[in-house]
Amino acid sequence: MLSSLPILLLTLSAVEAGQPVAASAQWAVAPAGVRSHLEQLTGERIDPRTLPTTRIGNLVFDGESMTADMLKDLDVPPSESLNQEPTPGILYLALDGVTLKPSCGGPQTANAALNCSPLVSKETVFPAAGGAQTKSAIQQKLQQYYADFNILVADLRPPDWLPYTMAVIGGTSGNAGQANGVCGIANVACDGAKRNHVSLSFPGSCGAAAETAAQESAHNWGLEHTDVKTDIMYPYLEGAGAFRQECMGISHATGSGKTQCPHVHELYCPAGGGEQQNSHAELLGVFGPRVSDTTKPTIVAMVPEEGGVFTTADKFTVSATISDDSNYVGVKWTWLEGLPADLQEKGYTRCTNQVCTDDYPAWPDLNAPWDFVQFANPPAGKYKFKLETMDMAGNYATRDLSFTVEAVGSEDGTTTASSDSDSDSSGEPTPTEGGGEGEGGAPTEGGGEDSGITGAATEGGSEGGSDTASGTAGGGNDDGGCRVAGTPGPASLLLLLALGARRRRRW
Repeated sequence: MLSSLPILLLTLSAVEAGQPVAASAQWAVAPAGVRSHLEQLTGERIDPRTLPTTRIGNLVFDGESMTADMLKDLDVPPSESLNQEPTPGILYLALDGVTLKPSCGGPQTANAALNCSPLVSKETVFPAAGGAQTKSAIQQKLQQYYADFNILVADLRPPDWLPYTMAVIGGTSGNAGQANGVCGIANVACDGAKRNHVSLSFPGSCGAAAETAAQESAHNWGLEHTDVKTDIMYPYLEGAGAFRQECMGISHATGSGKTQCPHVHELYCPAGGGEQQNSHAELLGVFGPRVSDTTKPTIVAMVPEEGGVFTTADKFTVSATISDDSNYVGVKWTWLEGLPADLQEKGYTRCTNQVCTDDYPAWPDLNAPWDFVQFANPPAGKYKFKLETMDMAGNYATRDLSFTVEAVGSEDGTTTASSDSDSDSSGEPTPTEGGGEGEGGAPTEGGGEDSGITGAATEGGSEGGSDTASGTAGGGNDDGGCRVAGTPGPASLLLLLALGARRRRRW
């Protein structure tokens, strides 16, 4: 049970909503609005690192877990926390070795793109899973396990600004400071509320790398253990081959005896009172069924107008609208020219996945404008920005935006930038129609050794030109760990309700 309310911090990130982006640039303001999932739920800036972390065996429920106890402590009704539509996802398989650190260096508890997770207590090196044949077999098996769900199983890293879950596969339990017999560990985020968690699987300790990785990554998306041996979520390795579509009892054979995500499980197994889980139905609820995606996102409009000329008395917002046939896209804005002096060295960006100077909230309304920065009486000069967007299948589009600001002349020959000017002071212009994504540009490389997306959950890849990133066809910590068979508990099959993907709106 959580014992204390969160500590509210004044500076959670490098920029605050509605505040200047730098001390030297009072004329450039970060757009108003929420910046995090917790802020969306509570209306307060909350640092998830200040929320207690619950460890149950080798399952970690941290400040972004959305457990029942956490929501109660935050005074958030469980129904509000589940206000989500099924949304595609990416599972990146770190099969070639990776180094993890326990801290992300900012107000988040884990981020696959930054190689940080509370699953490790110090900087830890995990070796490769094996040779090319072994790695290929693991990927193919995971694609089979996740074949029914809208998940891309990738063996190359996506760009860091595209949210993805990372399955680290390699080494032994000793690499993570775990006891012998532990096959894998993971973070848990009830209902898949967090999409950039990390899991660890140890083929050197237990073998069955794909089966272990399937369970550990499913923990990342809210699944707990069940008491049915043929379900992948059974806490011991028994050769399970599928996420079963039936209501099964939650297993506490390796845990504390307390279910952490009952408010989610009850949606799919109403008769179970939160103590039964339909593994297949819950994954459908998080991701939806498999859908082919070969269409790249469209940059519908950008404002202000490309090549426009403004004055030092003007006010306007740099923004864009994007459309896609999926309800999942990653977006990144980069300020290329005209940067304030304070930002010349480190740059200024805003993107999804909490890796940039400023963040977009989790599960934004994709039909709303993607505002970047608001100008009010900017200094004279040339300004240039870059917008990138990518969907789950790796379909990519990019476009640049440039404009000029000229000084306002006064009667005595000097120039002024009057905040009282009525010239174009609308503040929040509506994006003009027209203009698609531009040619050229490669997606920004993300957080690790590789960039791009390959794998096999959907038929990916965008059509034509250099707007394309690779996307080819195809696709938690256990309560006490996922262990070798030896002391299995009883498997009581509860054939109650084979539920489909019942779901609510995703925020």
